[in-house]
Amino acid sequence: MLLKQLEYFISVVEHNSFTQAAYEHYVSQSAISQQIKSLEASLGVPLMIREKRSFHLTPAGEYLYRNGKQLMTRVKNLQDETVRVGKNERKYLRIGYLNRYSGIALQQALMRTTKRYRDLDVRMYSGSHSELNQMLDDNLVDIIFNDYWQIKSDNDYVTYPISKATVIAEVPKGYTPEGSVELKELLDLPLILVCHDDQRLDEEENYRKSMGFMGSFLQVKNLEEARFLVGAGQGILLVDRFKYLVDTIPGIERKCILNNGKSIEKDYYFYVSPQNPNTYAEAFKDIFLQVLDEF
Repeated sequence: MLLKQLEYFISVVEHNSFTQAAYEHYVSQSAISQQIKSLEASLGVPLMIREKRSFHLTPAGEYLYRNGKQLMTRVKNLQDETVRVGKNERKYLRIGYLNRYSGIALQQALMRTTKRYRDLDVRMYSGSHSELNQMLDDNLVDIIFNDYWQIKSDNDYVTYPISKATVIAEVPKGYTPEGSVELKELLDLPLILVCHDDQRLDEEENYRKSMGFMGSFLQVKNLEEARFLVGAGQGILLVDRFKYLVDTIPGIERKCILNNGKSIEKDYYFYVSPQNPNTYAEAFKDIFLQVLDEF
């Protein structure tokens, strides 16, 4: 199967016409028809049932059309990215990270990346689980830093495992004299969710299913607002760390969260879209892993 044959086949299906497909590719209708026949011969299965002035796809044709479009998109992106790398044109990196992450590894990796690639324009975007996935789908970021939550199949994202992050509770100062607290004891104050209104139910479900939290929730729009509420004794915020955390505001203490005496951990991953590769995303991922190894 040749890529050009696949391209002709997709064009015929999208236009529902051999004539329009031929016009689009500046070839004769007979050439288009012959290439599709050659494609069917090479595969050994019919892709379409031809009638007098129309056609309809076989199950194999439906499958090839649906998945072939994705393949052609990836091929086009691969070509474009290769040219950008060769001409040194692509000089930006957009990173999405989970808004509950509060470790210093991300900052360290970012500093090293910008030091190594001095002309690189880096943008950082925080978001909830579903926001990050949508950003990657919409090509608004090149790589996302997220825990394992409602992730699509491996065919949708390229997945790089990072490590396990420990869940830490930010609580009002004096909340408990103990250095750790059981999750089931966190019921007197609401758990603060950092997300938009339309994502609240998904976030609540995540905490109930993945962690077994059975208390109430309070929703805010950003991490700063969440910490103000914690300091005022209005709620509890859960954050994730790899060994070290960034500083927080006065009036907040941090406690290790336990579930039946054991620390709660989250598997973190980097996700990139195979349809929109970025060379610097791969480099940033490697630098981040190097930072973790040095902790």
